[in-house]
Amino acid sequence: MIKTTINSNVINDDEDFICPPDPERIVEGLRDTGYNFNTAVADIIDNSIAAHATKVDIRIDMNPKDEITVYIADNGEGMDLNGLKNAMTYGSKVRPDLGSLGKFGLGLKTASTAFCRCLSVISRGAESAEAKKAQWDLDYVADKHAWKLKLPDVLEDELSMLNETAGEGTGTLVVWEKVDRLLKNYSNRGNRQNALKRKINDLQFHIAMVYQRFLDKTDSRGTNVKITVNGKDIEAWNPFVPSEQLTELVGNEEVPVDMPDGTSSNVIIRAYLLPNKDAFSTPQASKEARISNDMQGFYVYRENRLIHYGDWLNLYINEPHGSLLRVEFSFDHTLDDAFNVDIKKSRILPAEEILEYLKSSFLPAPRRAAEERYRHGTARNVAKKSEQRDAHAESNRNIDEKAKSVEAAKITVTKPDEVRIENQNGTFSHKITIISDPKPGQVRVITKPDLEYGQLWEPCIADGKHAVQINQSHPYYQKVYYPILSQNVMVTGMDALLWALAEAEHKTYNEEIKEQYEEMRIAVSRILKTLVADLPDPEEEDE
Repeated sequence: MIKTTINSNVINDDEDFICPPDPERIVEGLRDTGYNFNTAVADIIDNSIAAHATKVDIRIDMNPKDEITVYIADNGEGMDLNGLKNAMTYGSKVRPDLGSLGKFGLGLKTASTAFCRCLSVISRGAESAEAKKAQWDLDYVADKHAWKLKLPDVLEDELSMLNETAGEGTGTLVVWEKVDRLLKNYSNRGNRQNALKRKINDLQFHIAMVYQRFLDKTDSRGTNVKITVNGKDIEAWNPFVPSEQLTELVGNEEVPVDMPDGTSSNVIIRAYLLPNKDAFSTPQASKEARISNDMQGFYVYRENRLIHYGDWLNLYINEPHGSLLRVEFSFDHTLDDAFNVDIKKSRILPAEEILEYLKSSFLPAPRRAAEERYRHGTARNVAKKSEQRDAHAESNRNIDEKAKSVEAAKITVTKPDEVRIENQNGTFSHKITIISDPKPGQVRVITKPDLEYGQLWEPCIADGKHAVQINQSHPYYQKVYYPILSQNVMVTGMDALLWALAEAEHKTYNEEIKEQYEEMRIAVSRILKTLVADLPDPEEEDE
């Protein structure tokens, strides 16, 4: 038997001891559980929805002394005094409905005190016409050095605010006072006000996204809830943009997940490919879709509430070629253990078997489709800017002036897609792209939206002249050419190099090596694609 000495008392290790935590250290420590303002407010909204509220009103005020107060009222079932005490207990009793959005019995307290030092809850239940109030004041807990929950009287303005949302029926009002962690210190009051406005704007979008299935009256998956922030009705934001005709469902599976206890439940996985920014029905629709690196990836829903978004669960890094792909991942509370849902309901960690299935079986095809759409969309934008700048005009003039002095092969067009080449090796018939009516001035360097096999360049004949086609879809063109299209010397030099490679093919062409030339172009183009992969993608310019 091992004996341990604590405070000079000898105890046995096979006995049970009650070791109550230090109240002040615990409540202060729980302020640092990692909530941000948006996830903290969402945790309170979860409780309202769990209480079957159909209306949630949020108000964020700053008084002349720059003190911020947050109010969150609902018309849910409300609580009597015993229910209120339970709700304010750290680790409250499990809800009867295991599928409710409230999960651990900690969110109300930890989410609130992450930003305030005084949390009050005013509630009116079905069996009591009188609202009751309970309050955690962290300074009071520290002063009394005890888990002392205050039960003060309901203030008139608090009752009025509760009634505005709940009428004379049941409901709950959560109040955050002594808000000390929402904004940093500002010497200028105007800056502080602007910072608070930005917080409120961010919160409005977060709610629109997280509770989309509850806010959208046409969506039957979540119970309908009306949510307002400072009087503004929040409208649902759907990350998959089903209203756009060009949005494609490129993956749709319902996968059973077996739990260790022998039970099984399904997870729904759907991959949506969004249009390129310039392909949306309107510029406003494109803006509202919020296509960016930070908004791609998985959108994970637990009980129809978004709990995680904007990455690939460590399977891939976020990069521009995936910006058009968003994947729905929906499950119910029975799979919480399989996905390791955290206390803030803002992170999951799926089992390795699930991650392997996603990476090897589900995601490859949608990711290829997303890369292809992004690449062609970028190519269109690059081509548009290239045309606007007439970026290769100087190259065409320069090469056209000097071409005759370096051309060592005579090429004659014999058919619409065939020429006769006369060079140092003899005379040969050759299949080649022939452009009979090129754009004015484009007779030596011709840009194309794409080339076969993804080649960067390819010899051609334009208006009877030796020319080269350059592939605007190739990453080398998009990442190396595009940023310097306004620099004539750089573009002229690069165009001259590719034209010279094409001309060298004409000079040395024979029947034995013609296929080797094509293989070389393909190989070089693939190597260049790999070499420039980590270079930044072209930035879109505002019109």
